[in-house]
Amino acid sequence: MATSKTSESNRLGWIITLVVLAIITAIAFWLAGWIQFGTDPRVQEILALQEQAKARYATNGGLMNLTQATAAFTSMMEIRQKTEQLPPHLRPQVEQAAGNAFRTVFWERVDRYFGLPPEQRQAELDRHIDQQEVMRKAMEAGRAVMGALGGGQASGGSNAPSGSQPANQTPGRPPWGSRSEDERNRWRKSMVDRTTPNERARFTEYTRALDARRDQRGLPSSWPR
Repeated sequence: MATSKTSESNRLGWIITLVVLAIITAIAFWLAGWIQFGTDPRVQEILALQEQAKARYATNGGLMNLTQATAAFTSMMEIRQKTEQLPPHLRPQVEQAAGNAFRTVFWERVDRYFGLPPEQRQAELDRHIDQQEVMRKAMEAGRAVMGALGGGQASGGSNAPSGSQPANQTPGRPPWGSRSEDERNRWRKSMVDRTTPNERARFTEYTRALDARRDQRGLPSSWPR
């Protein structure tokens, strides 16, 4: 009987020890950032900034002038800087949200284009192209200022077209810049892979129409070929 009680006491002691160790380990992992209970405040801040930027610069027809494009670029760089300051395990949540927001805005533009009568579509393409160009100018000006201040270029060369991605970006992230044609192609493929056959057909038709119009206006292609 005494042996049985001793064995039960030892077993209870081991259980208590294991529970205590599990609690200590969980606390250590939480302090190290490996376990999250709810959304990290730093992530919440960035997600809020993303929503603000989308509301300001991607609604009501999008960018209208260089002033708005410069403000959008500044906001984009602020979000990127805060994202890069996050611990690696927190970045995917922010990057996924950014990628989803970019894709949503892009498909809204495509849907608007196809929702117009054929005779109005060229004017819509011209509006999209004008927005691309003011954003390009804003990005070039921003990179020039950063270079003058010793901050270097923001994500790749100054001539990188929109719709591209640095090597250290995940496929879901939006195109902040580019370092090579292969990286731009990978980003484009990652976006196309997330679409249905009907969406891919619309994507192809839209980008062909956009690039044909850019060519008519003497502008380079907006997508790598």
